[in-house]
Amino acid sequence: MATADIPGVGPAARTYGIEDIPVPGDELHRTVRAVLTQTFIPVPGQEGKVALVAGSSQVLDLADSFFDIFDAITSTFRFTD
Repeated sequence: MATADIPGVGPAARTYGIEDIPVPGDELHRTVRAVLTQTFIPVPGQEGKVALVAGSSQVLDLADSFFDIFDAITSTFRFTD
């Protein structure tokens, strides 16, 4: 787990990595390996609530680039009135 500082929003918790995800309903219990990132952004004025921004990709060779792109996308997140 890491912390991301989102401009105009503040600090948010982030998880990232490569995971094996079970294929739903697959009787053979197969998995799919994917790059995953999740950012948990606290909702202002709502204690204990977060907005979840998540992304995934099955292109493992580009994992580092995926993390950079996801960070750039997440940095644009804003709450509006």
